[in-house]
Amino acid sequence: MAQTQIQKVRDLLIATRYGVSASEMPITIQVPQDEALEIIEQLKASGEDIHSLGEGTNAKELVLYSIGKIDEGITPT
Repeated sequence: MAQTQIQKVRDLLIATRYGVSASEMPITIQVPQDEALEIIEQLKASGEDIHSLGEGTNAKELVLYSIGKIDEGITPT
């Protein structure tokens, strides 16, 4: 896996307040969905502060991921 792909995913996860799903990454940063999921797992394993929203209730490609806390202000209560 190219270092630039890892950096693209990491940069996007840092930039988002509301989280981003792996299914959005092919369009947003041109990283294939399956590769994005692998990179997210690598980042978690390396100790990166990955937060998720919807894990366990949604397919993993639809879970929202972010580095740092996800702003849940737009989610229903």
